[in-house]
Amino acid sequence: MSARVLIVGAGIVGLSAAYWLTKNGVQVTIVEQGAIPNPVASSADHHRLIRFPYGEAEGYAQRISQAFAAWRTLWSDLPGEESFYYAATGMLAASQRAGDYTDRSVAVMDRLGIPYERIEAEDLATRFPFLEPSNIGYATLSEGGALMANRILAALADWLRRSGVQVLEQAPVEAVETADGTVRLADGRVLGADRVIVTAGISTGRLLPEFAQRLVPFRTVIVYATPPEDLAGIYAGAPCWTDLGGDTDLWGMPAIDGLPMKLGDGQLGRRDPEAADRAMTAEEVRRVLSDYALRFRGAERFTVRWHQANYWTEAHEGAFLLEERDRVLAVSACSGHGFKFGALSGRDVADAADGSVPVETVARRMAGDVQAIREEAAA
Repeated sequence: MSARVLIVGAGIVGLSAAYWLTKNGVQVTIVEQGAIPNPVASSADHHRLIRFPYGEAEGYAQRISQAFAAWRTLWSDLPGEESFYYAATGMLAASQRAGDYTDRSVAVMDRLGIPYERIEAEDLATRFPFLEPSNIGYATLSEGGALMANRILAALADWLRRSGVQVLEQAPVEAVETADGTVRLADGRVLGADRVIVTAGISTGRLLPEFAQRLVPFRTVIVYATPPEDLAGIYAGAPCWTDLGGDTDLWGMPAIDGLPMKLGDGQLGRRDPEAADRAMTAEEVRRVLSDYALRFRGAERFTVRWHQANYWTEAHEGAFLLEERDRVLAVSACSGHGFKFGALSGRDVADAADGSVPVETVARRMAGDVQAIREEAAA
């Protein structure tokens, strides 16, 4: 069995790469170890953020506009309105002191000319009554919101099937041979291709052992919760948030489309090479609510609806990785901030796979190299 391009892993980057290759007339086969969406995959969840505030990472901030454009091209081929796949809530970022994440983001956004509204401390209680304003110096509101991840994954997989792509679910891969471009499945089948793309998330290091030390599974925790009834009104219509100031690493979504609030707490994340601990402890849940109580009114009284621990692949300095080994392209476009670029990263990988753009050029863009991104914009 052969295909021109064989993709290992049906997360958002693998599916998106298949989309762009298929649009360009390339024959594609995808293999995925579970179902699509795979509930244990890095890409899977109800929703993920897309936002312009990016700390000092100028290259990634600059590429968000391209990411939006790539998503809208992709959505134009999927059924339904854009609002089914993207909740445009706006993106809140708060600064507690000079030099914190939001403050650094503002400096980059100013330099790039990215628009945002600045809200001073004295106006926060009126604009965002759910915040604890005594802890915040100022806030910004910019374009952004929630990408409805599982909906996107399912609809994109369906589009690929209808377009003639062979999508093999429940097909775990045991080995990838870079020299001859073959993939051996757990059931004994061997698939061959002119080009193999490995976008296997936390399994990438197992399939390509030379990357195992560079791509380490990272465990992160998420709590879904609702505010108490007496505070429900002040949380209604809230934007998504990417930073709440100071040394916190709090991000999340308001109640969207029947889902409760999603509370992310990056401070509780940790490297976990075993990638086996998927249950949050009661203490972790308590700590999430305690951390949010410093920024959100009444967070200590939130009702927890469910909670989960997810894994994603951490690469050096949080950059995306694209490298060529014989017939194989190894891809890790995650590092905890990859879904927002999913459609764009897929296009990048497709360009490298079909030879439209040199692999090294694409790799520099994906890694957030400012000069490479400027050259791309000028081309």
